[in-house]
Amino acid sequence: MAIVLKPKKSETASAVPTTSDLAVGEICMNVADQKIYTRKSNNSIVVVSSHVSDTVGGDLTGTVSNAQIAANTVGITELNVSDGSAGQYLTTNGSGTLSFATDSTNVGGTSVGGDVTGTVSNIQIAANTVGITELNVSDGSAGQYLTTDGSGTLSFATDSTNVSGTSLGGVLGGTVGNATIDANVVGVTELNVSDGTNGQVLKTNGSGTLSFTTITPGVTEATATSKAVTMAIALG
Repeated sequence: MAIVLKPKKSETASAVPTTSDLAVGEICMNVADQKIYTRKSNNSIVVVSSHVSDTVGGDLTGTVSNAQIAANTVGITELNVSDGSAGQYLTTNGSGTLSFATDSTNVGGTSVGGDVTGTVSNIQIAANTVGITELNVSDGSAGQYLTTDGSGTLSFATDSTNVSGTSLGGVLGGTVGNATIDANVVGVTELNVSDGTNGQVLKTNGSGTLSFTTITPGVTEATATSKAVTMAIALG
């Protein structure tokens, strides 16, 4: 008849035996903690077996009782699937079998809509679609400007420096909020036109294009000058 050995045990979590519970060399188990204890000849109680808190390694991190799959360790080798070809995607048959397949539906070429344009593989934000709602910022008051704290947080603030009242220089006069072109500063360089030759006059084609032209024979200089002045007034 087989002899059954039944060491002392406890099923209370975190319970640890004392010297009054064990003789030297005697063992006991804490079933709840999955640990085996014994009493040494120096009367100390030690754990002689416990795998619960042992550290795991390889593709795992943590302990035996709380193992985690390490980051960036699961690839083709770890998956139960045969590798596919470049550009294929991972799919399932709905019954637990993985495989690689070609994108026969051309998802990358599918058009997108709403606030974006283009295709799935080349999405663009549509013009005039990003406003207060799309930004991660609370709306401000009329006249405030958008600013950042340099750490990724946007907010609206009042123009305490009065930028609109700042004086302008160079060929401009007035302020940022009321800029004016100084007198006698607009010449051929400032106009969107190629310079002509001596005596030519400035004309327009009526569609916003300026050019220099020679006065047509038979047209008096006074008439041409009058027309040029009229055109200059029309151009502002």
